[in-house]
Amino acid sequence: MSHNRNYHHHHRIIPTLLLFGLALGPRVLAGHLVTVDEAYHWFERVERFLAYVQQGDYAHTNLIGHPGVTTMWLGSLGLLAHQKLADLGWLAHANADSALYRAFLRGPVALANALSVVGAWVLLRRLLNPRVALVAALLWATEPFLVAHSQLLHLDGLLTSLVLLALLAAIAAFPLPEWSSEPGSGQRQPIPLRLRWGMLAGSAVAGGLSFLTKSPSVILLPMVGLIAAVGVFRMAAEPQAQEEPQQERRSRVRVLTQVAGRLGWVLLVWGGIAAAVWVALWPAAWVDLPGAVRRVVLQVTYEGASPHGWGNFFLGQAVDDPGPLFYPVVLALRMTPWTMAGLAAAGAAGLVEAWRSRQGDQQQRRETRVPRLSPLALLALYALLFLAMMSLPPKKFDRYVLPVFPALTIIAASGLVRLAGLVGSGTSRLLRPPLMVATAAVGLGGHLLWYHPYELAYYNPLLGGGATAVEALPVGWGEGYEQAGVFISAQPNGCERPTATWFAPVLYRFLCNHWVVPLDAVFEPGTVDYAVLYIDQIQRDNKPHATAMLRTTLEPLHTVWIHGIPYAEVYQLPLPNAHRVDADFGPAIRLRGYDLATSAVRTSGVMTLTLQWEPQGPGTIAEDYQMLVHVLDASGSRVGQIDVPPGGPRAPTSTWLPNSYITWIHPVPVPPDLPAGSYYVAVGLYRPDDFARLPVRGSPQPGSPNDGPNVLMLDPVTIR
Repeated sequence: MSHNRNYHHHHRIIPTLLLFGLALGPRVLAGHLVTVDEAYHWFERVERFLAYVQQGDYAHTNLIGHPGVTTMWLGSLGLLAHQKLADLGWLAHANADSALYRAFLRGPVALANALSVVGAWVLLRRLLNPRVALVAALLWATEPFLVAHSQLLHLDGLLTSLVLLALLAAIAAFPLPEWSSEPGSGQRQPIPLRLRWGMLAGSAVAGGLSFLTKSPSVILLPMVGLIAAVGVFRMAAEPQAQEEPQQERRSRVRVLTQVAGRLGWVLLVWGGIAAAVWVALWPAAWVDLPGAVRRVVLQVTYEGASPHGWGNFFLGQAVDDPGPLFYPVVLALRMTPWTMAGLAAAGAAGLVEAWRSRQGDQQQRRETRVPRLSPLALLALYALLFLAMMSLPPKKFDRYVLPVFPALTIIAASGLVRLAGLVGSGTSRLLRPPLMVATAAVGLGGHLLWYHPYELAYYNPLLGGGATAVEALPVGWGEGYEQAGVFISAQPNGCERPTATWFAPVLYRFLCNHWVVPLDAVFEPGTVDYAVLYIDQIQRDNKPHATAMLRTTLEPLHTVWIHGIPYAEVYQLPLPNAHRVDADFGPAIRLRGYDLATSAVRTSGVMTLTLQWEPQGPGTIAEDYQMLVHVLDASGSRVGQIDVPPGGPRAPTSTWLPNSYITWIHPVPVPPDLPAGSYYVAVGLYRPDDFARLPVRGSPQPGSPNDGPNVLMLDPVTIR
């Protein structure tokens, strides 16, 4: 007996640990990317929320009407942990520019979402076939779209976990059909007709936390009400289901009376616990409950009911409201192929079962007078209602329907188990723990690893993946900016001037000088060295004039590609020059212009020559050339000379990239007592191994002295 208990304990604990690890790993290792909403709002909100709580200024914890309180509490736990370790000297005090700091703030959210996957599995084992429950949990743990939002300091991932836990616990609280009615379960087992108050309380707690997270959690009110109504009615009506019709009619009034009383009590308990959680965990509600409620209502009625201020994008067009087809397209493109296959199989199985139920005998029909909505049917109804609710407001984003994805993966799991059962006994054995855990976890985990840490860039490969997505949906939420920032910072002049872009709070964290200006700065010559166009900004047609100017006059210096999607285009803007040249040195290098300053000749004996070079052709330059600069008087005598790399010591010519501009200031020493008069500056490039000069194609300077072949003579300069 003891051996059996130990076997079942290990049989349960090993899959649990594997599932938790599979869920936690990709969620807690979010990489260095920063999303737009984190950069603009949530890092700062967590810092302010914790500061207000520590100061006892509870009224000011009413920061946003989402209300986002659970996110801010979890982020605050990470912030406190970081502060404590920094105080102990184990970490450096940091701000939101630090990847480690961001990981601390995100960590509790990722942990909560990973634990929710395990909690959902525990609940699903009560409701569904154990194999279906485990497959559903594995899909939930590894669905890229779910993972992408479960690793961020944001609302939608947490809302998804809490709403589904509340629904599953509510279903488990009432005597609805359990897993024994699912495929492969054998004979139906008797179901005790009693309310599980612990499950009801757990559902209410999760519901209260959902309400503290984001307003779409209001879907729980009709769903829990329906679940409770069906469950309570079944509890009251099941004993009468076996009676003769005449007796049943006499008891109908009594049953309805019992249902009304029990249902009111159940909903009162659920609502009371949820409300208590909502008030207990929001400090603003302690001191100004009406103000907290009013803030939530205003958030929904004003911001939620208006199109996004930056616009939207759908099916190749920048739009304000994408319309009712937006979310069906989101589901198709964000879903994995196996989830789609499972949903199709589950739908087909549901139609077959519905047809068979209509062919049942009289006793089955009598039993069906008692409502028996299955957990899968309730989850399907929830998904449809949620999609309908979110389709009404004009403000739409793909992440807004994230809460339906776990429900769809659960339904898909039932279809996949059915499909596996049809394939044959060999495949069926793979679906038995622990082989199922090993096989499914390795396959699903490997697929997720391919996209990590860019799960946000996942789009259904069956429908064309990212190439289809960029023509259909708004793509990009900040991912890719980190690569653009690293690239710019690695350039020789990447830290000298600001960079222009649309989502400045995202990019500045990844630049060496943390200096970003609005995209319109590209129209101010000499203000910026680099500009970054982001895919989401391009799709929504934000700053169209700046986008058109960059794309029509310049070629991208670098494009950030992630899983086939061009997320960011980096452009280098040439600095203005006093003198335009356009002279070619060999086949691959062009001198675009120069500035020559002689004001310091008399004081310090230096001419300052600023040259701007542009590589030509599609490839890089194979050799590192040297540059000669000769200063000649009118007779051709050399009075000054330098031999240096043309782009300066940090940018040898072999590192020059196509579509880049290399500008460097070269001090040229000359005697400070030069006679007044006209002087000429000759520029040439040569190979340092044999001193052979590159051929020059440019306009000759009339009347200039001779400095040998293959040099470009600049305009004469007068020294007084």
